[in-house]
Amino acid sequence: MKILLIGPYPPPHGGISTHVSETQRRWNEAGVPCRVLDSNNAGLGFAVKLLRCAASGWTLHMHTNGHNRKSWLLAAICGAAGSISGDSALTLHSGMAPQYLAASRRRRRMARRVCSLVSRVVCVNASISEALKSAGVPPQKLTVQPAFVEPQRTEYPLNPLLRAWMIRHSPVFSTTLFFRPEYGFEFLTACLAELRRSYPSLGCVVMGTGEQHVEAEKLIHTSGLQGCIFLAGDVSHQTCLAVISRSDVFLRATLEDGDSISVREALALGVPVVASRVGFRPEGTILFQSANQNDLCAKVALALQQNDHVTA
Repeated sequence: MKILLIGPYPPPHGGISTHVSETQRRWNEAGVPCRVLDSNNAGLGFAVKLLRCAASGWTLHMHTNGHNRKSWLLAAICGAAGSISGDSALTLHSGMAPQYLAASRRRRRMARRVCSLVSRVVCVNASISEALKSAGVPPQKLTVQPAFVEPQRTEYPLNPLLRAWMIRHSPVFSTTLFFRPEYGFEFLTACLAELRRSYPSLGCVVMGTGEQHVEAEKLIHTSGLQGCIFLAGDVSHQTCLAVISRSDVFLRATLEDGDSISVREALALGVPVVASRVGFRPEGTILFQSANQNDLCAKVALALQQNDHVTA
């Protein structure tokens, strides 16, 4: 067996790209040949490589979000190529996929046709699976499997500069995001400004990048939070785990979400998680009402109490 994973690959790091890179690592460690075809660089070269691998008998496995037209178009191309190799799979990752499919009959028809091209469809949560069933995809073709690899509880190395910054702050929060509206950075910033009234020495490490990064930097300055928020940028998976494991609370303030890998990783590392009540949240997550600042602040206080944190 030879496996070709098709999907985003770091950089930048994120939910899907992290899952793809970790999946490749696990297959290779198991002795199974596994390559990645980066869908961030989809073009003529991408199509040629895809067809060559399909003709050489590689099993094709597409990883995509499923919440926009480009995503389904790439899935269709990979599904069609999979008919050459005789085996293909599609994994859908986005918590916004059900809403996208529900918006029109045309989208549901498109999803049904694309899914008919692949051997099996993996959904990272039950909501995506139900949306595909409603679109007419046969239930026997669908599998629900969270995109998560449990991290080991170990001492992950951390950049000395970032480690020193975290030591100077208390409590320390961390979060992962892309600087796009659905990730709620503006809301999170307002909440951190409010929380600083009770925790004047707090710090929050924000890991991620995105098209609104410049706007995020301006927002931090206008909010007077320059010394409280550390924009770490696009960091490796190991660095992300190192930051989370050293945090007092992991925050997930998204306005829309799926089955967040970082939420599961934080819980697996024994770090309290305060997350918005959207998408799928695993057992043990402390939930707050989405976009409700007072509720988030109250739940952060609860998380710190559970973590035996003393107010600064």
